[in-house]
Formats: sequence, structure tokens, C-alpha cells
Amino acid sequence: MPRKRGIRVSSATALLAVVTVACAQLATGTAAAAPPTGAEQIATLINQIAETNQTMVNLDGDVAVKREAVNRALVDLQNARESERLAAVAVRGAQQSLTEASDAIVFAQNDFDAFIRSLYAMGNTQGSVMGYLSGDPGALLDRASVVDQISRDQQATITKLQQARNEEANRAATAKATEQQAKFATASAETRQADAQTAIAAATEAVKAEAARRATLERDRATAQSELDKLRGQPAPSTPGAPPASPGSPATANPVEQQTAIEQQAHEDALRAAGEAAAKLALDTSQQLLAAMVGSMSPPHTDIENPAPVDPTVPVDPSVPVDPTLPIDPSTGVPTEPTTPTTPVSPVTSGSAAVEIVVNRALSQLGITYSWGGGDANGPTLGIRDGGVADSYGDYNKVGYDCSGLMIYAFAGIGISLPHYTGYQYTSGPQFPLSQMQRGDMIFYGPNASQHVALYLGDNQMVEAPQSGDVVKISPLRTSGAMPYVVRLT
Repeated sequence: MPRKRGIRVSSATALLAVVTVACAQLATGTAAAAPPTGAEQIATLINQIAETNQTMVNLDGDVAVKREAVNRALVDLQNARESERLAAVAVRGAQQSLTEASDAIVFAQNDFDAFIRSLYAMGNTQGSVMGYLSGDPGALLDRASVVDQISRDQQATITKLQQARNEEANRAATAKATEQQAKFATASAETRQADAQTAIAAATEAVKAEAARRATLERDRATAQSELDKLRGQPAPSTPGAPPASPGSPATANPVEQQTAIEQQAHEDALRAAGEAAAKLALDTSQQLLAAMVGSMSPPHTDIENPAPVDPTVPVDPSVPVDPTLPIDPSTGVPTEPTTPTTPVSPVTSGSAAVEIVVNRALSQLGITYSWGGGDANGPTLGIRDGGVADSYGDYNKVGYDCSGLMIYAFAGIGISLPHYTGYQYTSGPQFPLSQMQRGDMIFYGPNASQHVALYLGDNQMVEAPQSGDVVKISPLRTSGAMPYVVRLT
């Protein structure tokens, strides 16, 4: 019996020791864990790279939204300045009308005073007239009509004076109201200018933050890609973004040379496509004339500090009412009759011919540098100058397009004037479901079309001005993040 009891104690003690050791290992984290397999490591790295790429895409999208917000602020600023110039013209017209009304009172008062003096000189009007006519019996028959004529002349003189006074009062009230409107327009323009400057500052900070964050992400992605290549037994690419060499590729293949060759081929393809598009446009000079007229009606988009003044030497005809819908001549500040629509309407050319003009104008700009805020109806322009990031990227010193600027140039060839902001372009014409997209339609991205716009070419391709550091180019169609509708103006 004691022997059996001893065996039981020994077994229990051993079991307890094993459990204690195991618990201690678990508590101290020293329990042996199965190392991840090569496949698991590869999957982890692939997911890490994919997440990094998506984060970078999201950063680009955030910056694009802020940049287009600047374009919106600038469009609103230029519209406010148009109203301010128009109000200044209206003030001048109202003041001139008031001056003429005051002069009319003077003339009417002089006529009235002269008439009164003549009555005093004649004495009793009716008696004097009868005296003049007493020697001519036949003339007595006309006495009533003569007296009546004098009465009508007197009444006309009085009425003329009353009308002149009323007109002066009306024009004085109009002048006062017009001056108040002008003050409001000026205040609105100043507010819009401040809004534009604030938006530029916000976009600048966003670009700075993106640049710092992107640098970190690119380093992390490069490290992950290097580890992934090692696990796959492939040499790490020498050029950021260059694809890894495929298994079995020649040992003499140089990733840098491969990437250079790809970029060179893309550049040559773009030049060839741009040349072909320009050659087609050369056969239709009317699109150049239409674009020139559209461009002549638009103030410089990136002009923040220098609104065009109203020329005080230009006469204003107060008898012609000021139409607030008329465009303003930026050199004089005077309303001018429009020769082309100031807002998107039915194009001068329609159908497939219009589509090809729009597409060819966009394609003719392939390879032109991206420039934030750049591009108008006549072609590429300097970008926004913010004294900071945009300048450091060279946007201000570069002549080029941003995404909405490219659309302005493309559609100006058929007489359509577009605002330089994607959100406003999205509401500029008929909308169709994304599934019904056709060649020549505008595709929009981001909330409320606030991020980007491109032109659909067909065959799952589109032309766009993507972002700083890039150029106008043909890209594969992207529907991720796109608005549910496309805009069709042709």
C-alpha cells in the first residue's frame, strides 16, 4: 500500500511540474510559436504594400479636393469682380442720369419763370388778348381758342417742371440704391478674395503634409517591396515604382533601362497622338475662332490681387439700361454685347463632329505639363502662385493645365464656356448614368465632383491632367470614386 501511494504522489508531482512549466512559459511569453511560413510572409507584405498604395491614393485625393476648392474660390472671386465692375458702371450711369435730370429741372424752371414774367408783363391774360382782338370782329370768333391755347401752354410749362422734378427725385433714389449695391458688390469681392487666399493656404498646407507623409510611405513601401522580392527570390528593382523582374528573365536585364524604355515609348506615343489631333484641328479653323471669342470673355483665372479697374474716361449712355447679364470688357469695365454664350448651352457644332473637335483639342495637348490653376480657352497658362508649395513644384513657373483647365480648352472649340472648377462643370450640362458613358463625356471624381475631371475617349480610355509632376496623358478608364453621372455637352 505505501508503495502504491508513493507512485501516485510521484505521478502527480510530475504532472504538476509539467503544468507549472507550461503556465510559466505562457506567462513569460516563452512558449514556442510556429514561425510564419514563407507564403504567410509574402501575403502580409503584399497587403502592406497594397494598403500603402491605397493610402497614397487617398492622400492624392485629399489634396485634389483642396486644390479644386481653390479653383472654386477663384471662380467665385472673378464672378464677384464682374459684379463689382458692373456695379461701378451702373453707379457712373446713375450719377450721369441724375446730373442730366438736374439740368432738365434748370431748363424747365427757366421756361416756367419766363412764362410767369410774360404774364405779369401782359397783365390780365384774357383781358389783354381781348384787347388785341377787339379791332378785328372776325378774330373774336377765335378768342376762346386763343385763350385756351395760352392756358394749355401755361399748363404744359407747369407739367414740364413737375415732371423734371419727379425725374430728378427718381434718379436720385436710383443713384443711392445703385451706390449701395456697388458697396455690397465691393464687399463681396473682398470677401471672395479672402476666401481664395484662405483656400490657397489650406491647399498649400495639405500639399506640405502630403509630401512629408508620402516620403515616409514610399520608404516603407520600398522596404516591404525589398523584403517581398527577397522572399520571392527576385532582385529588388533599382527604380522606385519599376516592376520586379519576372522569374526566368535574362540576367542582363536592367530595371532602370526597362523603365526608361517604357517612359520613352509612352512619350513618343503621346507626341504622335498629339500631332495627329492637331493635324485634324488644322482642317477646321472655326474652332479656333470660337475658342478665341470664348477666351476673350473670361478674366484671368489665377488673378487674385489685381482686379481690372473701370475706366472713368469711357462715356456711359444713361438712357440705355444696364443689363446685369452682360459680360464686362476687362480693359474698360463697360458691359459688352456677348458674341458667344457665357454659360454652357447648346454648342455651335453638335453631334459627332462636335465630339471629335472636343476630343482632338484635348489630345492635341498630350505631354503638356500639369499646372495647378492653369489652362483656359486659348491654351495652357501659368498656374496659381501661392509663394509656397505650388511654386516649389514649379506650377506657377510652368505653362500647362490642371484637370478643369483642360476641359475648358477642349470645349471652347465648339463655343462652350466652362467655369474653372470641377464642381461647377458637373452641373454645366445634361447628365447621364455612368453606365451610358460615350466618347466626349466628362467623368467626375470625388464628393460632389470636387476632386477631378477627365474626358472619356472610348475603349476604356480617358484623357486627363492628373496632378503636379505629371503631364496631360491618356489613362485607363477609372470608375472607382467616380460620380454616378457623366456630363454630355455635345
